[in-house]
Amino acid sequence: MSEPFTRVEIAFYPEHLNHWLRFGDPDEQHDLDRRRSLALFKSGRLFGYVRWRANEYGTQDWRLTVVQTAEPSLLLSRIEGVTPGGEVLLLVTGNAKVKRTLLQIDGLEAAGFEPADVSPAYYRHVHNRITAGQPIRAYSMAQHEAHLAARQVAS
Repeated sequence: MSEPFTRVEIAFYPEHLNHWLRFGDPDEQHDLDRRRSLALFKSGRLFGYVRWRANEYGTQDWRLTVVQTAEPSLLLSRIEGVTPGGEVLLLVTGNAKVKRTLLQIDGLEAAGFEPADVSPAYYRHVHNRITAGQPIRAYSMAQHEAHLAARQVAS
């Protein structure tokens, strides 16, 4: 029996629609046509998914979701563009919150962390702090090492 994948819809229609992965390395990727593709992730993987949509009046919807994939038999959150769903670690909507979150992810990369390897607890922290309009605690090397050690013990 083949391993189930989480499918993520990627699309780009200039000035109207852009759904893309901010981070996360898919296990497989299939191009559907020149504007659309599917990214496939195995269970337990993390990725950042950005959905942006506009019309003649400007941006209508902009959201960033950090998702951890899971087995389809588990309780999953429904996420537009992600089938069958996943565990939502962070969800922000709107121009200001998405930009603040993207800057936070840029900061993680600048500090030498791969965003897909960052602790899920940290993304929950970022979600809560952005939602509350509060400062975000920096992600530390000690926190990262503890996360990697716990992940190794669990596997």
